[in-house]
Amino acid sequence: MTDFLWQDRDKKEYVYPFNPRPECLDMIQRPPTVALDIGCGSGGVGHELRRRHPGCELWGCEFNASAAQVAREHFDKVVEQDVETVDFAAMGLTRPFDLVCLFDVLEHLVNPWQLLSGLKRIVAPDAQILVSLPNASNLPMLYDAMRGHWRYTHWGLLDFTHLRFFTDFDARKMFYQTGFRVIDHRLDYLGEGRGIYERHQAEPFPLVLTLGGLSLQVASADDLARLCADRNLYLLSPHHGDFRDDNEREMASNSYPTTYTFGG
Repeated sequence: MTDFLWQDRDKKEYVYPFNPRPECLDMIQRPPTVALDIGCGSGGVGHELRRRHPGCELWGCEFNASAAQVAREHFDKVVEQDVETVDFAAMGLTRPFDLVCLFDVLEHLVNPWQLLSGLKRIVAPDAQILVSLPNASNLPMLYDAMRGHWRYTHWGLLDFTHLRFFTDFDARKMFYQTGFRVIDHRLDYLGEGRGIYERHQAEPFPLVLTLGGLSLQVASADDLARLCADRNLYLLSPHHGDFRDDNEREMASNSYPTTYTFGG
C-alpha cells in the first residue's frame, strides 16, 4: 500500500537540494562583507556566495542536523537553532550582517512578521535582505482550487509544510510593516505558468486567457506575468520609518483597499 504524502515525508530523511539560487543572488547590488543564510540547507547558497564574494564572512542557520553538517563545508559558521534566539555576538560575530538570505523560508513559519521584525537587531542600517516567496496568485494553482482541488505536494507552491501564503501585495505589506522597503522585485517561473506566459506574452492586451473551462480577461503584460509566476523574489533594505511617498506609508499601515479590481 502506498503511503500518504505526510507519512512518506515523515518516515524518511528529507534530502535538501544543493541549490545555489543564482536568480536571487543576482539581485545583490553591493558586495557583502558578512552574510547570513537563514534555512541554509546543505549549503548551496554559501557555496555560491563564496565563489562570488570570496572575502565575505558567511554564517548559516539550519535546524536539520545532517544538512547543517554538509553546509559547514561552505560557511564559516552554521548555527543549529532558531535564529530569533541566537546570541550572534557570543558566537563571535563582530559586526552586523549586511546581507541576509531568506529563500523559501517565511512561508514555513507561524509568525514570519516576528522574524522579519527581529532581524533589525542584527543587520546593518543599509543591509540587503533577499527573499524568495511562493506566489499565491499563481493562476494554475488557483484554477486547480476553483475546480475543487488543493493539491499538497512534497515541494513547490503547495509544499504541505507551508503555513503561510502571500501574494505580492501582501508580501510587500508584511515587509513595510516590519521595517523594510522593497528595492527590487522579480518574478521566477518554474512550472505550468511559465508555458502560459511564454505563449501569450507577445499578444496584444487586454487578452482573454482560457485555461480549461475558465476564461479570464487579462488587462496587461504585468498582470499576465504576475499570474504565471511561481515565486516572487525581493531585495529589501531597512526603511527606518522614513517613507519615501504616500504609497510606502499606506503599505506600512493596517488598511487594505475596500475593493480589488483585477488589472486596476
